Amino acid sequence: EGLVESRRRAGVFVKEHPDRVRLTVRARQIERDELGYFSGPEVQHWRALPWPDGERTRVTEAPVPADVAEILGAEAGELLTVRKRMVGDPGREEHRQLADSWIGSWVTEEIPAMRGDTGMGGMYDRVEEWAGRALTWREEVSARMPSPEEAEALLMPAAGVPLLRAVRITTLPGRGRQDARVVEVQDIRMSSALFAVGYPLPRGASAKWPVTPATSDYYSAPPVSEDGDTDESL
Repeated sequence: EGLVESRRRAGVFVKEHPDRVRLTVRARQIERDELGYFSGPEVQHWRALPWPDGERTRVTEAPVPADVAEILGAEAGELLTVRKRMVGDPGREEHRQLADSWIGSWVTEEIPAMRGDTGMGGMYDRVEEWAGRALTWREEVSARMPSPEEAEALLMPAAGVPLLRAVRITTLPGRGRQDARVVEVQDIRMSSALFAVGYPLPRGASAKWPVTPATSDYYSAPPVSEDGDTDESL
């Protein structure tokens, strides 16, 4: 569970482990300032950190992971442009995240700057300038264990602490007869020992206020299937 660590020739030690009260809760919303877009007020002051070779954004072509490929409509293992960054708090060394931006092949064909320096405002500004309309975003949050390279880059304990993973999907809405297209899938990873994700829960159409009084008992009502029908066999 990541509560202890073994140190060679020294013994087994209880690790410092932040409790949940001290987790930094990350809001998931898109904001903007003079530098461009950023994801939530907690990270407005964060900046790109240098990799060991001094680069701040690594741009390369690499085989796209299967889950990312499915979202982009690509083949698993297809070579796509990926922009890799390590972003963090200049005042707190351990507060950092990895962010890999996998870019759809149609985007790099239309906007060659995606393979290099994207200039002021970054890649989102270049896409919106090219398209003449606003991008939209959604995220899928999950968790998994880190690779050794990820744990080292994020200054995580040697074992036992999972990654908090937010997969952000950037979409260019359709216009006229043109369908919406996925521009980018950004794979964001951070330590779950330091961060949590917080977001508001909007009311759906069925829960719009004022609400209709309940008419069934929660403990005796039959379950409802995914298509909304009552199913006594569920």
